[in-house]
Amino acid sequence: MSRFLFYLILINMLANMVALTPRILILGRDSGTVLSLILALPVGMAITYIIISLFTHFPGQGLPEILREHTPKWIATPILLFFSLCWYFAGLTILIIYTFIIIRLITPDMSIYTIVLTFIIVITYGIVMTTRNILYLSEVILIMTVPFIAFILIKGYFSPELNWDYVRIAAMHINQFPSYRSFSTLLYFVMGAANLVIFNRYFTNLKKPTRKSMVLLTLISTFIVLTTYFLPIGFGGFEALDNVLYPWILTSDSMRMKYGIIERVVFVFIGTFLALAVLSMTIIWHVSLQLLSSVIHFKHLKWRKYNLTTPLLIVCFWAIALYITKKITIHGLYKSVRVFDDFFLPIIVFVLIGCLLLAKKGAASKCRKLKKG
Repeated sequence: MSRFLFYLILINMLANMVALTPRILILGRDSGTVLSLILALPVGMAITYIIISLFTHFPGQGLPEILREHTPKWIATPILLFFSLCWYFAGLTILIIYTFIIIRLITPDMSIYTIVLTFIIVITYGIVMTTRNILYLSEVILIMTVPFIAFILIKGYFSPELNWDYVRIAAMHINQFPSYRSFSTLLYFVMGAANLVIFNRYFTNLKKPTRKSMVLLTLISTFIVLTTYFLPIGFGGFEALDNVLYPWILTSDSMRMKYGIIERVVFVFIGTFLALAVLSMTIIWHVSLQLLSSVIHFKHLKWRKYNLTTPLLIVCFWAIALYITKKITIHGLYKSVRVFDDFFLPIIVFVLIGCLLLAKKGAASKCRKLKKG
């Protein structure tokens, strides 16, 4: 497996560690979350393997090129439009969550518009980059942030404040029927390979994942998923996290670096995950913009020789983000994310795999006709 493909999956998981995923899992702690963890990981890895394997049949092609070549326009257009909106929503949720985190913990007196605009300006610079450069950027940021994340997680597991009895209590609920909500949330958690709908343009020689790479990916995913759920419970207690919006912020603030320059780990934690959040939003909105550009293109909207369709779409991204971030509450966002995970995520998975299977069949049929001809 290419290291860049591995980065796409890893970034999606790490960025969502501080998002609403831990809260959704913890709220379902006594209604099947543990068994959902056990089921979602193999299902997520199987879906990841299927998606990567199907994209290997279309080297150097994104979903727009695949659908344009193998399906009628009346099928391709609504699918690409639907996917672009879903990817935009996924990036928007991360933007809103981290905006709320900054307002609550870092700059409570700063205008929400200032924070959102700062995010958007940085992200906009990223989403207009080429796919190749975004992948190189992801490598640089991961090299800079992963050591800090590893330090925080190791410190958390060896911290004297970690109460393993709470972890054991949570694990004892393994005999409860799995929760669909927790299952779908975890499925999104490990679905970073879906970004191949655009990033497959870079992989001109993509190969099916080997057994060794899938085992490594499964082990890392299992560690991150289990840590995301159990570590906050070990610090905050099994019953005490109902009203905690950001369990991982509370968890990191429970750690101290006695001999460090910065005593409170939470500041290192927030800074590290802010960098990952910006990278994740850049990747997701880059996919959304490319999908949308493949559907919407105004030929006559030009200034000199430059087509203004992409700048117009970016302005729409800005306007929608500013409006929704100002209007929505954290509880409204929580409900929206639950609806997305419960209903839209399964549709995305089935439609994506279905399209790739049909395109693969169509490509094979064309090859047979050419051989006969």
